[in-house]
Amino acid sequence: MPTDPGPFDCMPELLAAARVAPVVRIPYLDRHAWVVCDPELVRVALTHPALAKDVTLVPAWMRKPGLMLGSQPDPEYARTMIMSDGAHHARIRRLHASVLSPRNTETWGARVGVQVDGFLDELERSRSSGPGEPGGTGGTSTTGDSGEPGEVNVVTAYTHRVPLAFISEMLGLPPGAREQLRSITDVILYSSDYPDRARAVGALYGAVEGWVRDPAPLRDGVITGLLSAATGPDAADGPDAAVTEGEAVVWTLAMIITGYETTGSLISTALYEALRRPCDERPRTDDEIRAWVEETLRVHPPFPHPTWRFATEDIDIGGFLIPRGAPVQVNIAAANRRPDEGADSFTPERAGQGHLSFGLGPHYCIGASLARLEAQIAVRGFLRRFPRARLSTRTAVAWESEWMIRRMSALPAVLL
Repeated sequence: MPTDPGPFDCMPELLAAARVAPVVRIPYLDRHAWVVCDPELVRVALTHPALAKDVTLVPAWMRKPGLMLGSQPDPEYARTMIMSDGAHHARIRRLHASVLSPRNTETWGARVGVQVDGFLDELERSRSSGPGEPGGTGGTSTTGDSGEPGEVNVVTAYTHRVPLAFISEMLGLPPGAREQLRSITDVILYSSDYPDRARAVGALYGAVEGWVRDPAPLRDGVITGLLSAATGPDAADGPDAAVTEGEAVVWTLAMIITGYETTGSLISTALYEALRRPCDERPRTDDEIRAWVEETLRVHPPFPHPTWRFATEDIDIGGFLIPRGAPVQVNIAAANRRPDEGADSFTPERAGQGHLSFGLGPHYCIGASLARLEAQIAVRGFLRRFPRARLSTRTAVAWESEWMIRRMSALPAVLL
C-alpha cells in the first residue's frame, strides 16, 4: 500500500490491500500503522469510542514536517475540527454550522453559478483555437504541440476553478485577494517541488492571517461570521464562547485546504467518467446528475484514507488486535466497493448507494452538502455547454496520489 506521494494512481493498491485481510498492518515512517479495509469493520472503526482523533494523541514520530499531522497547530493556539473530539469537537462543529447555514450555502451557490458560466464562456472561446494560440487556452493546455487542436486540461482550466470560486465567495474575498489565493493554491496543488509546496502553505497562512486581522475589505462570509462569534453581542463564556483570532485563522485554512482540493477532485473524476462514455450515456437531468455525483463519490473518494485515529486502549476489530496508542486508518476506497469489484466499476444506476466518502458518526463531513452542490453545478454546466466533448486520443489522463489524497492532475479533453 503506497504511503509516499507520487505521480501514480493509488486506487489499484488500495483495493488490493482489502483482498489481503480485513485489517492490515503496514510500514509507515519506519514504524507501523493499521488500516481497516473491510466495509463492515470500517463502519465499526469510524464510530468506535476507543479510536480517537484528538491531536494530543499524535505520537512524536508522526509529527513530521510537510505531513498533515506535522502541520497541526498547538492545541493551545487552536484545535481543528478534524483532529478533536468530545466537547472541543462539538463546540467547533456548532460554530461552523451557524456559518455554513442552508441560506448562506444557497447564496454562495447562486453567485458561483454566475462565475461558472464565465469559466465555460472562456472554454467555449478556446474551441476555435489550438493550445497556446491567440484566443486559445494558453496555460490550460496539457501537451502543447503534441495534443489535439483545442485540447485543454479540464482540471486546471475548469474543475479546480469552481471550488476556488466557491471558497472565495464563502470567505467574502475581494477580487485582489481571490487572485492571491489562486496563485498560492496553484503551487500547493500542482507544483512537483515539495519545498515550494511547503512555502506556499506558509504563504497561505500569512494571507489568511492578514484577512482575519483586517476584515474590513471582506464581504460577509465565513471569516466575518467567525469573527462576529468572537466579538459580537452574543459572544459569551459558555460552550460556544468567543472564537479566538488563532481559531479563525486555523479554521479558515482548514476549509480552504480540505474544501478546495477534494471538491476539485470530485468534479474532475465526475467529468472523467462522463467524457469516457458515449454522449447518450451521460447524465442529463438534475436527478441523473445528482446520482452521477454520488456514484463518483463511491468509486473515486477524494480522501481514500481520511484523517488518522488513535487507539486509546487495546481494541479488537474483527478479531484483529490493535494495541493502545497505535495509529489507525480506514480504507474508504475499499469500503465503498463490493469484494468482487475492481478499480473500474462505475455504475450510474447504483447512485453511490452506501458510500462512506463523507465519513460516519460525529465526524461526518460538515461540508458534504457544499461539496455536492458545487459538483452538481460544475458537472451540469459543463455537460450542457459541451455535450459532445470527449477525452483526448493523444494525451493520457494523469493521477497524483498521497497517503490521504487521490487526485486527477490532468484530464485532457477536446471540446467539440
